[in-house]
Amino acid sequence: MRLFSHAVVRTLDPPAPTPADAILVDGETIVAVGTRDELLALATASAGTAAGVEEIDCGGRVILPGLVDAHMHSVSYAASLVDLDLSGTTSLAEAVAAIRERAQTLPVGTWVVGSGWDLNRWADPRYPDRALLDAEVPDHPVAMWSIDLHTVWANGHALEIAGIDEATPDPSGGEIVRDAEGVATGLIREDAADLLIRFIPEVSREEQVEMLDRTQRLFLSLGLTGIHDFDGIASTLGWNDLREAGRQDMRVTKFLRGPEVPWAIETGWQTGGGDDWLQHGGLKLFADGALGSHTSHMSSPFPAPEPAGVGVHGAEAREAAADAAVASSGAGSAAPVAETHLNYGIAQMSEDELFEQARIATEAGISVAIHAIGDQANHHVLGVFERLRPITLSVEARLGRRLRHRVEHAQFIQPSDVARFAALDVTASMQPRHCISDLHLLHLIDESAQLAAYAWPDLVRADAAVVFGSDGPVEHANPFAAIYAAMTRADIAGDPTTTFQPERRMSAVEALRLHSRAPAVAAGLGERRGRLAPGMDADFIVVDTDPYVADGLIDAEAPAGPVGLLGYASEAALFAHAEAIRDTRVALTVVGGEVKYSA
Repeated sequence: MRLFSHAVVRTLDPPAPTPADAILVDGETIVAVGTRDELLALATASAGTAAGVEEIDCGGRVILPGLVDAHMHSVSYAASLVDLDLSGTTSLAEAVAAIRERAQTLPVGTWVVGSGWDLNRWADPRYPDRALLDAEVPDHPVAMWSIDLHTVWANGHALEIAGIDEATPDPSGGEIVRDAEGVATGLIREDAADLLIRFIPEVSREEQVEMLDRTQRLFLSLGLTGIHDFDGIASTLGWNDLREAGRQDMRVTKFLRGPEVPWAIETGWQTGGGDDWLQHGGLKLFADGALGSHTSHMSSPFPAPEPAGVGVHGAEAREAAADAAVASSGAGSAAPVAETHLNYGIAQMSEDELFEQARIATEAGISVAIHAIGDQANHHVLGVFERLRPITLSVEARLGRRLRHRVEHAQFIQPSDVARFAALDVTASMQPRHCISDLHLLHLIDESAQLAAYAWPDLVRADAAVVFGSDGPVEHANPFAAIYAAMTRADIAGDPTTTFQPERRMSAVEALRLHSRAPAVAAGLGERRGRLAPGMDADFIVVDTDPYVADGLIDAEAPAGPVGLLGYASEAALFAHAEAIRDTRVALTVVGGEVKYSA
C-alpha cells in the first residue's frame, strides 16, 4: 500500500467535515481519502505492520485529480518538438530566413518540415507564397504548416514532387490556392494538403515509439494523466507499440480518422472497448477549417475578399447567408444574396456527407466527434446529430451503453444553437487557450451576428456537457495555462486590458472539473476517474498552487457576473490567482497508483 500524506486534498467531491490531508492507494485503486492518522492506522491494520506501508510525504502541497487533455494530437505534438518552429517569427522575411537556416543543416534534397507561421501576427500580414522559398531554398522540398495546422506553405520543389500543377483539380473540402494565371502559389488548404504531405517521408515505427515516449514524459510533467488523442494511424500504431512494450505510462482514449473506419468495423472495434490504458474512442470528422486560415465556415463573410478566391462561394455562400438570416430573425425570408467573391470559409463536407459517414460509424457502435469552428459549421453539425439521434438511441439500446457524440472546438455558435447541444446530448469539446490566442483574430468576426464566442459558461448553464483540452500542438499542452485562459479570457502575459467578454469567464474550480471529471464522463469512465474517492482509479497530481484558496477569493465557484469578477474581491485579485495557477509546478504525477513523474 502507498500513503500519500501531508497534503491538501481537493477531491472535486463536496468537502468532508474533516479536511483530508492524505490518500491511501492499494495497487491501481484509491482505498480511502482522509486524515493521515486514520489512513495510516487503516493501512497498518490491513498490511499487518507499518513497515508494509510506503509513505510518500507531499510536503504540504495540493493533491488534485489527474488532468486529462480532451483534444490532443500526440504524433503531431511529438513532431513539433523536433521540427522547425515558426511561431516566434514576426515577418515573412524572418520566417523564410529560419527555413533557410534549417535547410543549411540538412543534406541536399531532404524535406524541411515545420509549423507555426501566422500571417496574422506578422508585421507585413500578407499571404506567403512559393517565390521567396524557391529563391532561398531551391534544393530542398519545403512544407510548413500554419499555426492552426489547416494550411501548408510549400515551395516549388515540394509541389513538383507531389505532382501539383495547373492541371491538378481541387479536392472536395480543400483548395490549391492559385494566382490570376492559375499557377499554384504554394498555399494548400484543408483536405488538399493530403496531396502533398503524403510525400513527406515518415519516421520508422521504432522512431515513432521513442518520440511518443518523450512526449508522454512531457505531458506527465505538466500534470496530464491522460489524453483523448485525435491523430491518425501513426498514433494508433505508436500507442499500441508503447502499450505492448510495457512503456505506456499515461492513459489514452484513441480516436479514429476516416481511413481507419473499414478496418475498425471489420475487427469489431467499438467506442468504449480496449483496456484501462488504451481505450477506444470515436471517429473524427471535419466540417470546416480554422479561423486563422480564414477557412472556418461562417454565416457572415470574412471582412475582405481573399486573394485567390478562397472559401465557400456561390450556392453555398447563399445558403450560409440564408440560414443565418433565418437563425437570427426566426423568419423564413432570406437575406440578400452574398457577393460570390466573399469568403465564408470552407465546408469540408456537406451536411448530407457528414450524416452518411456519421451514420455508418454510429451503426457500428462508434461515436462521432466532428470538428466545427465556424458558427455555420456548428449549425450544420448539430443538424447532423439531430438527424442521427434516432439511430443513436437505437444503437445505445442495443449496446446497453451511451454513445457520447462530440463537437470539437465549437468556437462560434449561433445563439439559438447553444441549447441544442444539451437537447441532442452532444458534448462540446473546447480549448480555452484558443480564446486568448485568437485575440488578434477577432476582428475577422462579424460583431453584428452576436455569436456565442468561446462560450463555455453559456453551454454549461444550458446543461450541455463541456470538456477542455489544448488541441496541441496548436496550443501548448500545459493544462494550467488553459485554466488561466478560462479564468481571464486575457492575453497569456496577464494584461487585464486584453480581456475578451469578461462575463464569460469561468472559475478555476469549474475549469478544473472540465479538465478532469468531464473528460472521464465523456469517455464513459465517470464512475472510475475524474475525482478522488474510494474505489476510483488512483490517478492524481501533487502541485504547488491551490485553485480553491487565494488572497481576495471569496467564493471559489462563483459565476463571472456582468463584470467578470468571478468570486474575487477585485480584478487584481483574480489575475494574481490566475497567474499563480498558470505558473503551477507539478511535483508528482501518479497514474494507476504509480508515481510516473517526479520533479
